[in-house]
Amino acid sequence: MKSEKQFYVPSVRTHLIECQTIGQVFQIQVMQPLMKYGSEERFPVLYLTDANLSFDFAKGISHCLQSAGQVRRFILVGIGYPGDNPFAGSVLRCRDMTSKWFPEIPGLPRSSPIADVDGIDANGKNWGGAREFLAFIRDQLVAFIDTTYPTIAGDRAYFGHSLGGGFGLHALFSDAAIFGKYVISSPGICYDGDQYGIREAQEFIASGRPLNAHLVMSVGEEEEFERDVGRAQLVSSFYRLAALLRASSIPTLKFSCYVIPEATHVSVWPSAFSNGVQAIYGPADSSPTAAP
Repeated sequence: MKSEKQFYVPSVRTHLIECQTIGQVFQIQVMQPLMKYGSEERFPVLYLTDANLSFDFAKGISHCLQSAGQVRRFILVGIGYPGDNPFAGSVLRCRDMTSKWFPEIPGLPRSSPIADVDGIDANGKNWGGAREFLAFIRDQLVAFIDTTYPTIAGDRAYFGHSLGGGFGLHALFSDAAIFGKYVISSPGICYDGDQYGIREAQEFIASGRPLNAHLVMSVGEEEEFERDVGRAQLVSSFYRLAALLRASSIPTLKFSCYVIPEATHVSVWPSAFSNGVQAIYGPADSSPTAAP
């Protein structure tokens, strides 16, 4: 007989869910928090893209923060592509996380030199599929998670980095009700001077539509100067968007932003995730396993 004070950690579960609209099977990984035996607690849900690369580090950080009481306990849902390859989504993400605002970049998406990385079907859409991907999350994935796991209905958050960060901002400005909280890391909103993400934000602000959300946005200090991502002007575009949002004074938007010192585009993920999760979920009332 288990004591009512004892906790356990449910195993991570993996689901394969087909989206017929996109013609894609998505691999969904679900981490549940520490659970008390016999409890009927329900939890908020944090959805995360690029899960083939990011789910494992996010899972470890989430468990540490939750067990220490630094954040509320939440369910983590990673959206990725089938297979154990951490680079499985490196080509397909270009289809699913670029919106109509995103300029087509010559040579992208490239095929991958890494084995077992799926490309785009010859007859399939290879760019600008964010609308369909967002619809999959809203109409199919959220319903599946809410009926399968002990969620708090409507209490949903999103984390995305780089292209995933730009996708999160697109979700915010096109269908903000899907998520109430957004942790956006190094968002891709500009390329070679084309400020497509700024224009989308400007159009939204000019529309006067309501925006009831909590947005936490960050970028790495060194990203503007990196050879491989310099054309995305990640730091300067970050400041332009932050200035625009602050000047807009949207009364129902809770907004904060920060630059992570000395961080590069690939080293910034864990800090952006940890800081952002603490901003939207913390601190908890207490550590769940603390003595009464």
